[in-house]
Amino acid sequence: MTNLNRREFIKLTAVAMGGIMLPGCGGGGKDTPSSYSFYRIKDNGAVVDPMGESFVIERFYGSTHIASNGIISFDAMDSDRRRGLFQLGIDLDGRRPEIVWERSALLSGETLADGRIVSTCKGYDIDESGNIAAIIEARGDGSEDHYGAGLYLDMEGTGFVPLLIAGQVFNDGTGISSGIFGDLSFVAESVLTVAHHLPKYPDSAYQGHSLLHLPGAALSASKVISTSGEFLPGTDHRISNYGLLDHNGYGDYTAGISARDTGSAEPEHSHFNVGGNIDYPGDLQVMTASAQTAMDASVVSGEGGYGSRVGPQGEAYALLDIEDSMKLTRDNQVILSTGDLLPTGTLAAITTGAVGADGLYYYGSVIEAAGVNNMALYVYDGVAHTPLLSTGDVLSDGGAPVEQILFGTSTKHVDSENRLVLFCSFADGTTSLVLGIPA
Repeated sequence: MTNLNRREFIKLTAVAMGGIMLPGCGGGGKDTPSSYSFYRIKDNGAVVDPMGESFVIERFYGSTHIASNGIISFDAMDSDRRRGLFQLGIDLDGRRPEIVWERSALLSGETLADGRIVSTCKGYDIDESGNIAAIIEARGDGSEDHYGAGLYLDMEGTGFVPLLIAGQVFNDGTGISSGIFGDLSFVAESVLTVAHHLPKYPDSAYQGHSLLHLPGAALSASKVISTSGEFLPGTDHRISNYGLLDHNGYGDYTAGISARDTGSAEPEHSHFNVGGNIDYPGDLQVMTASAQTAMDASVVSGEGGYGSRVGPQGEAYALLDIEDSMKLTRDNQVILSTGDLLPTGTLAAITTGAVGADGLYYYGSVIEAAGVNNMALYVYDGVAHTPLLSTGDVLSDGGAPVEQILFGTSTKHVDSENRLVLFCSFADGTTSLVLGIPA
């Protein structure tokens, strides 16, 4: 496998990789599965939804989710550069997983129920039942009613309906959606997203980005958690924008934030990871901060972050870039750093991971051993880091050895039974959507 340094690895996860293309507190150990069986589910070049759109996968776009009922969601592109969002129903009761149904949930060029024509899907998340919340960008086609992006919801496969689109009023009636959205998180009909707003009135300066919660997936019940321009608690930094989001079924959330130093003659933007609970919008807490803005000795400093994750007990995992090292933290405590020795070699790079329903944390890595950098998928149980899959391994259904592993591009890589979905490229040049089942 090609040798990669840390920064080259980070760059790798933002571009094509073997047929994959991307869009965009301490505690005791938990019961870690002793081993996994891994199976190919779909390969690039395969047909999806043969009884419907019959879409041929040219490239996977790198995002995949698994619901607790065995529904796998992923996005891909065909040879005509048409993008699609797809779902597969998987039978998990046999000797090996089998696809029992598949559908095209969203395709570029199709017309939605509200008459808008799909340009592309900017991002999406699923809940535990496989329902989909998505940021869908509309194609203009010369109509003033078809511009920008919108937040849409697809429940039980019935098609996408709009929750918040460009031109709609939100933010206590003082702001209008510009059709620009950031990340989103979807749990049990609870939608958390970043929405940009313009002033409703011409003489108003009220515009910016808001962290918006839509309980019951209803705009009428929405409330703003925080808004750009507000001060971060205990700092002289004002919020500029929001990055990656995650929240759990109890309302605990975490978000990356870019904030501007108002106390500096030359204001600089710094990265923070913040958290709180959606039931208490004013109680925003700084968890980690960049080196220029470290709050005290308990706050881990770093130059930037790659997105944080929240677990079932509200525990927050964050990945920070600090000088020439990457550090994985759990509630401000460093639990892993590049240069550490792991069971398969020396850690050279870490990816943002995903938290299971029981609190196990899964993440990807680059491991240096004998002068060669390989990839590995690990799980952390609060005490130990255990390898599950590595470069050179052969999957349970045979075939060429694993070459590269892509994991951590979404929050729902893991379901309630610790089944995993990820992408792998192989030594024979193929790429597959892969399902991991604990033994």
